[in-house]
Amino acid sequence: MKKIVSTIACLAMGSNMLIAGGDFTEPIEPEINIPVKEVVVIEDDVKYSGFYAGAAANHMRMSEAVTSSGYGITLVGGYYFNQYIGVEARYMKTLSDLDIDSSRPIITTNDVLENVGLYVKPMYSIATGLALYGLAGYGQSTYCNASGDYSETGFQWGLGAKYELANGVWLFVDYLDMYNDDNFDGLVVPDVQFSATTVGATYTF
Repeated sequence: MKKIVSTIACLAMGSNMLIAGGDFTEPIEPEINIPVKEVVVIEDDVKYSGFYAGAAANHMRMSEAVTSSGYGITLVGGYYFNQYIGVEARYMKTLSDLDIDSSRPIITTNDVLENVGLYVKPMYSIATGLALYGLAGYGQSTYCNASGDYSETGFQWGLGAKYELANGVWLFVDYLDMYNDDNFDGLVVPDVQFSATTVGATYTF
């Protein structure tokens, strides 16, 4: 009987020890603070698309039997679809008297050179705010002198570069070949070349 009582007592003491020791607190894992880096987005302020307009000074020349050249104004307007392509319309006219290089001294006349055209304008950026471009389209060139007005229409092309001076304000310089063939509207002369060099500015809205 004593053995049974002792056994029960031992079992009771063991149960109390298990109950007392079973209340374990789960270990607290330390919080790990991972620093979050802010992603800084650098905005490109260069205006690559939109309508634009501008003006420029030009030097126009027509070479045939003699070379007639003068300085004038160019008005431009167009639309950039994106940084790679646009369309442009141009009107060009000499405002100064033309210098005719046929003899020495050079003869000065009040003849006028004029051109109007519409062009596709592919572009390629070589740096931020600096791009090269081409012009390819259709236009009409006119030579006005005392004998009358002579005009030719056809394919025209050009090459140029532009640089963004400020937000939306671009400076540009280019060369435009407006006619290069024989017999300019009845002027029976070979190798007629009608061209212009232009320097100006535009604003993209």
